[in-house]
Amino acid sequence: MICFPSVCKATAADPVVHGVRLTTGSVADDGNHLAGGNYLPVNGSPSGTPSYNPRGPMAYCDKMYRKTAWRSTASVALRDSQDQALSTVMLLLKSYGPTAFLLGENGETRNFKVYLGDPHTCTCPIFVRKQELCKHICWVLLCKFGLPREHEYSLQLGLMDRQLLELLQGVHCFEAQRTDADPSSASGTLSQPGPSQEVGRVCRKEIQAQDVCPICQEELLQKKQPVSYCRFGCGNNMHISCMKLWANYQNLSDVQKMVKCPLCRKSFSSLKVLLEQVKNSQNLFTRAERERPDRHLGVRCHSCQVCPVTGRCFKCTVCSYFYLCGKCVKRGCHSQHPLASKTKRSNQWLLVGEDSSGELREATSQPGHVIVAAVEDPLSDSVLEGLPALRVRSRSRLLDEGQQCRLCLRSFSLGQLVRTLPCFHKFHMDCVDQILRASNCCPLDGYVISATTKSRRWNGLS
Repeated sequence: MICFPSVCKATAADPVVHGVRLTTGSVADDGNHLAGGNYLPVNGSPSGTPSYNPRGPMAYCDKMYRKTAWRSTASVALRDSQDQALSTVMLLLKSYGPTAFLLGENGETRNFKVYLGDPHTCTCPIFVRKQELCKHICWVLLCKFGLPREHEYSLQLGLMDRQLLELLQGVHCFEAQRTDADPSSASGTLSQPGPSQEVGRVCRKEIQAQDVCPICQEELLQKKQPVSYCRFGCGNNMHISCMKLWANYQNLSDVQKMVKCPLCRKSFSSLKVLLEQVKNSQNLFTRAERERPDRHLGVRCHSCQVCPVTGRCFKCTVCSYFYLCGKCVKRGCHSQHPLASKTKRSNQWLLVGEDSSGELREATSQPGHVIVAAVEDPLSDSVLEGLPALRVRSRSRLLDEGQQCRLCLRSFSLGQLVRTLPCFHKFHMDCVDQILRASNCCPLDGYVISATTKSRRWNGLS
């Protein structure tokens, strides 16, 4: 129950509903009231139970009783805080109520408490010193509650009770409530129950395109991190690593005790199962993901035969699987065809051309300076069929808790075909084959696969 203070005093002329005197379209002074809106009788009947309308004619009272000035534009400092919030990985470690949170920041040892109200507050040094919205408050507003960064509520130093109620009800993002509006997606996909399935276990919800982890607020399918789901409550999915941090704050001494779900507060799973998922999911991460981003794994220079190419890497846009290092390109190797280049594995290939000094630079179209991207090399069917594939059998380690395909984030099942790439990543064959037919690199670490790639061996990494 959220208790909001009253802002309008009732008079003898105001109507009485259920023994409580109301101001005209305003609040009930009964200890459980809501400020700034209207209490309206149900079906227009004066004797009906009053219902709250957060956008009533008394909404203007907010401005009269605000402790912070109303702002209509975002300052440079606020925009910087919003940019930092959207680019920083944060974890929602604990909720003290609907508007109070304990946040952890990736790379930081300290945790910070954020309270939404009038005004907002945060325990971080930047907010204490500047009394301006910090990245932690912005993260709660933009990521936790999904406010657009240009929304008027995202600009304010504080929000009144009526505005907080609207924030909690999600009236600003009704278009994003597709799961609640679609009964079929809200119920999830029924899983096949196993013989050892726990009593009371619910079905896992199907992961949709824009579903986020409720702890770090990162999109699940975009982040491609192993997930688990609430087994005895809501069935929602969240990152295994985030749930481990969440469980640490519950101070569970016995591994048989149940971890509480951060969404529905029911039993998520036992701590023993969660720790097993954490251990097994580590096998889903390979050495290639920890390599420097400027090492182009699997790429061999066709001139000097160095592998892997480090730094700026070039490829011919005419010849398939033809790569060159920066030194060989400067010596004029393969100058008869146009080239594309990239510096990091995760970047896209960009066409290059010579400037006035003869230096090779990435080409852009002059009017709008739009980047000219080169087409990726698809993987041929002969090379694709040469990659190892296996069928999941009983007692396979792929059936262990936490093992899953990091593209669809579904577990491996008995009888499924699993494709293994040279970087040792394993995916459902149906998930990864369609990606490799469009691009000849691993969708997780950018390892390039070509006809010269040795089966299950890292060139330059073994």
